[in-house]
Amino acid sequence: MVLLFKEGRKLVGFEIVLPNIPGTLRYMCSIPEKYGLNIVYIEECGISKESGNFFIAVDFTDKDVDPETLLAEYRRAKEYIISADISSSLNDIIFPKKFCSKDIGSVRAILMAVGGMRGVVMGIREHLGVEGGNALLYHLGYGDGEESYKVYAKSKGIKDLDEAILLFEALTKGTGWADFIGYEIADDKIIIKLEKLWECEIQKGVVDKLASNYMRGVLAGYFKTLLGKEVVVKETKCIAVGDPYCQFEINIIG
Repeated sequence: MVLLFKEGRKLVGFEIVLPNIPGTLRYMCSIPEKYGLNIVYIEECGISKESGNFFIAVDFTDKDVDPETLLAEYRRAKEYIISADISSSLNDIIFPKKFCSKDIGSVRAILMAVGGMRGVVMGIREHLGVEGGNALLYHLGYGDGEESYKVYAKSKGIKDLDEAILLFEALTKGTGWADFIGYEIADDKIIIKLEKLWECEIQKGVVDKLASNYMRGVLAGYFKTLLGKEVVVKETKCIAVGDPYCQFEINIIG
């Protein structure tokens, strides 16, 4: 779930539950507009057959409208709104107080900010040494890739290689791990190119060699499970050492 920083603006968050019927989302957005207020952020926080949860941030900067006025109007609209509350605020931060879980493809996701992931990667290496830390990151990634294929691909009957790669693209974008920019398939090799890969991005200026271990493991676990064959994954380009993108070669063995 998101944290928003006000950055000098008078932002107020609202947590709104809508009935899952046509027109309710439009109505929710129309109320701030009526008062000349702009919705600067909106996030869906869970949908069921009966209802949908939404977190919105409204900009009250230089406006003579009280947030309680907006809240009261939402609460009066029983036909369109099940419930409405003002979100928590701490100094410059606003965040939802009721909605907390996040799904990716109907599977609960646990998201970690880049700062937290930097601490994980650097902390593992600090305590286990560079080689030991890299090995642990690779095997953590391997398990992640293997399980991701089982949960998202195998359970949906996805076996075709191109479809599995398309799904991998969706997962990398859906998790915010990287931007998928292309792939190639040869007889015994798959080449995948990623921009802004978090693992290598956080190591710019820290390492002087190709930096991915976790994503190499993810790719190995994912494609080994898909193909039923051993694979060896090599990173051949890396943004940590100045390349414009990260490139991985998945070599199929046997």
